[in-house]
Amino acid sequence: MTLFFLLMMPILLSLGSWQLQRGEYQRQLENQYLLQLTQLPVAVSDTTLSQPFQALRLVGLYRPEMFLVDNQVSKGRTGYWVYQVFDERSVGPLLINRGFVAANGRAQLPTIATPDSSIALVATVWPQLGLIPAWGSQDWAEGWPKRVQRANVQRMAALANTWPAELRLEPGQPSVLEPAPFASRLADDKHNGYAATWFGLAVVLLLGYLYGGFSKRDR
Repeated sequence: MTLFFLLMMPILLSLGSWQLQRGEYQRQLENQYLLQLTQLPVAVSDTTLSQPFQALRLVGLYRPEMFLVDNQVSKGRTGYWVYQVFDERSVGPLLINRGFVAANGRAQLPTIATPDSSIALVATVWPQLGLIPAWGSQDWAEGWPKRVQRANVQRMAALANTWPAELRLEPGQPSVLEPAPFASRLADDKHNGYAATWFGLAVVLLLGYLYGGFSKRDR
């Protein structure tokens, strides 16, 4: 029982602390999001690409490399988020989330029209909020476009040799499909709830350990 207690207590406390840190990160993102709502788009640069929720002005040409992120739902329809490489004239290749496109069934990928000339866009730097854990390896097929199960921006950027950030097209922009959401919930209440659960389990473990120890002593 002591060995079990010594093993599990640090794990439970670590998980609770991690959720509190995630909640603090969410609060910071929410503050940044509200602040950027009042800002006009700025020119793209190495610095502005690192600022979450910053709206950027882009000029360049789409390349054929495209990722279709599976298992997305919009207005009751299943489909894909479309990430495509955009060769920006001042900073090089970027990863643009063009939005949602409905699926035509599992056997055939949708046909997505792409402008074949240079265009000007406004896109927003979208922060990465963490990936849902997945079992097993996530193998990606050869060739383009690639159908993938999760929007792993770091992996997609490494494969396509782009800046490791997601840029979401705003509604009304050239080449936008059905825009990806810009109103994702950023509040920290979910993480605080998870933290309370982990800390609660730690308290239960402590009380159980003490109860077991005193019961054994009495016997």
